[in-house]
Amino acid sequence: MEPEEVDITKLRYILYARKSTTDESRQIRSIPDQIIECRQLAGHLGLNVIDLLQETQSAKKPHKRPIFTQMLKDIRVGKYDAILAWNPDRLARNMLEGGMLIDMIDEEIIKDLKFVTHHFTKDANGKMLLGMAFVLY
Repeated sequence: MEPEEVDITKLRYILYARKSTTDESRQIRSIPDQIIECRQLAGHLGLNVIDLLQETQSAKKPHKRPIFTQMLKDIRVGKYDAILAWNPDRLARNMLEGGMLIDMIDEEIIKDLKFVTHHFTKDANGKMLLGMAFVLY
């Protein structure tokens, strides 16, 4: 079954930027750089970004990021509809949290994901590629 098309300009996006402070040698983009590039993408696509969250915690192990955890709770209660991030690995780098995000997409709690570096689609292929992107780094 084809996923239903969503008017992305009507969704409420949360911009989530994260940089681990534990492995500086592997960091590609600073938080300010991620925010700039995400805002440029949002402007180009006409996204309604209503809030910005920043976190400086590693995503290798689950349940270590209080801001990420609160963001998911806020999405569940309807504060946000969708997430904008620089790259999928900013959201998750472990199977548990990656699976939580994919489950929220399947349940249509998360209506869309947008990334600067990755094109996400809500079909089976898109979710499989997203899951791989979460754990590749």
